[in-house]
Amino acid sequence: MPAKWLHTRFEKMSIKIEFFYSKTCPYCPAAKKMLYELVKNLKEPFEVKEIDAWSKEGEPLTEKYGIQMVPTIVVNGMKCGEGITNKQQLVSALSSVLS
Repeated sequence: MPAKWLHTRFEKMSIKIEFFYSKTCPYCPAAKKMLYELVKNLKEPFEVKEIDAWSKEGEPLTEKYGIQMVPTIVVNGMKCGEGITNKQQLVSALSSVLS
């Protein structure tokens, strides 16, 4: 009986970014804008999910990741930036996970 080959296509894993915000946070809109400006230059595929940290959907996730302040970035399940207020903090947080 001839050998059969199993052909498996390996795809590059996309980067999953969760952006935790609050509707009342004065820093969140600017952090969100900076995040989208940075990720549009990524060479890897990515997806961004915006999560209201204090919503019914968001509360279990904030507890899971130990989030205590917003804006917070979680990349591929790893909290990498909490309370981000400027571009340098955001770049540093993302590069610590993506490099």
